[in-house]
Amino acid sequence: MAQVMAWGKAEGWEGIDLVKHYLNVEIASSPSQVAKGLMFRNKLGEDDGMLFKFHTPQNLKFWGVNTYIPLSIAFINSDNVIEKISYISPHDSRAITSETDCDRAIEANYDFFTKNNVKVGDKIEIINDDIKTFVKFV
Repeated sequence: MAQVMAWGKAEGWEGIDLVKHYLNVEIASSPSQVAKGLMFRNKLGEDDGMLFKFHTPQNLKFWGVNTYIPLSIAFINSDNVIEKISYISPHDSRAITSETDCDRAIEANYDFFTKNNVKVGDKIEIINDDIKTFVKFV
């Protein structure tokens, strides 16, 4: 599991924004990975999620069919800015859309974004190392 790093502005670091949080993510980039997403899972680690990558910015659509756990989803534009955060209920067939052109989305546990003070307008950075991929929220 990813080490949680939830910082605010540190004393003596005026004007420098530090990382809000890291999320350990699986990458979904192929059509089959994107279609399956987090379906059929009974649990998700507290700081785990899935990053969906699309080749071109578009109005993204997700749903909760065959999803067993409640999720939150952040839609990210090509400037790495969160455009919208929504919620996906288990087994819900209603479409959840980005409403604007985005080329990435992040699914996490239902309360992840709220609990970690991640909001619309925040930026993300994707960090790859030899073992895992993380999304850093700044």
